[in-house]
Amino acid sequence: MIDFRELPEDGIKFEQLIRELLVLEGFETHWTGVGQDGGKDLVVTEKLKGELSVYERKWLVSCKHTANSGKSLGREQAGNISEDCRAIDAEGYILVCSTQPTASLVTRLDEIEKKQNIITKVWDSIEIEKKLSKPNTFSLIHTFFPESSKNYQWKIYNAFSPAFWAANYKDYFFYMSCRHSNNYPYLESIEAIVSILEKVALVKDKYGLESQYLRLRAVYYDDKHCNHIAYVDYIYPNGTKKENLIGPKKMNKVLSKLFSDMEDRVLNQPDWDIIYLEESVGGDSFQLNHKRYYQPYLKEFEKGEERKKFLHNWVYEIEQLEEQFGEREDILGI
Repeated sequence: MIDFRELPEDGIKFEQLIRELLVLEGFETHWTGVGQDGGKDLVVTEKLKGELSVYERKWLVSCKHTANSGKSLGREQAGNISEDCRAIDAEGYILVCSTQPTASLVTRLDEIEKKQNIITKVWDSIEIEKKLSKPNTFSLIHTFFPESSKNYQWKIYNAFSPAFWAANYKDYFFYMSCRHSNNYPYLESIEAIVSILEKVALVKDKYGLESQYLRLRAVYYDDKHCNHIAYVDYIYPNGTKKENLIGPKKMNKVLSKLFSDMEDRVLNQPDWDIIYLEESVGGDSFQLNHKRYYQPYLKEFEKGEERKKFLHNWVYEIEQLEEQFGEREDILGI
């Protein structure tokens, strides 16, 4: 179970968690002003499709973090729900709490729905945990709950065929495929691949924060030849200078060096399929596990085919060009 007491008592992290959850679920989400309890509520726009047209429904989302006290959320702590909804023309109200509401508060919400035509819903700690266990939101457990996440290392979903799966591991989402077997690759091998990627020293921004990422997108296991293909995206901010990137030749050397004796015990040296992607890393719409990084390449992930070229082939081509023209930045192909 997730221990919501890991979040600070002031409720700010809890509000941020719910915002990220709603964004990953595809809702248009904005903060309101500071609420009566000193916290910030959220305004969510839901797009609905009717028989004749598409229309929108506005929701007021109120976040109440009471896990540190262990007490249920009482009627008086919810404030004036009807007035708050009318102030922003919200048709619906979602009460999100890190424990559970009292019976009297549930009764009050039912009365508001019946008498004032405001749709009401409750997300208690159990409901939040369910929503965090989906493939697209699973990474939030590792972002916000470092201790609880130790119990949520792996989650595997059957995908489109008996030998093709989707998986969450830590804060990664990726696909797994096997050439012959109907069993997915050894998880220890994939953990070793992730371990190698996490050891690569990427350049940080001027504040010492992460701005470049190596993200595993899929692993294909050729169980006939005991060989893995690791599909990886190297994501870096718009405008990054070439000298602040690890180019293909250096990346090949770094990954080979990081392939330690520990990894050698669980898998052979993988083939690396790496795509360099320049992105608006600091933008509100940026998501490390966005579907656009996966959908164009599902066939390659399932069949073990290259997206553009495998790293060792890329390096070979660069070396051939260097022999002809000398070492130049513009032949890296990034």
